[in-house]
Amino acid sequence: MFDIIVRSALDIVGQTERLIEAMRRMLQSEEFDEVEVYELDYEIERLGDVVFNVDEAVRSLVRSVEYSLKGAHVHAICRTLH
Repeated sequence: MFDIIVRSALDIVGQTERLIEAMRRMLQSEEFDEVEVYELDYEIERLGDVVFNVDEAVRSLVRSVEYSLKGAHVHAICRTLH
C-alpha cells in the first residue's frame, strides 16, 4: 500500500513537471498578450513550487519509513539475541 502511494505521488510529480514544460513551450509560441503571458508564467512558477514541495515531502516520507523499518528490524534482532 505504501509503495502504491509513493509511486502514485511521484507519477503525479512527473506528469506535472511535463505539463509545466509544455506550458512554457506554449508561452514561447507568442499567441498570448503580455498580461496573459505574465499570469500564466506566474501560475507556472506557483505550480512548480508546489510540485517541488510534494516531491520533497514524498521523498522525506520514504526516508522516514525506511529508517523506522530499519530501527524496528534492529530492535527485533536485539530482542531475539537476549
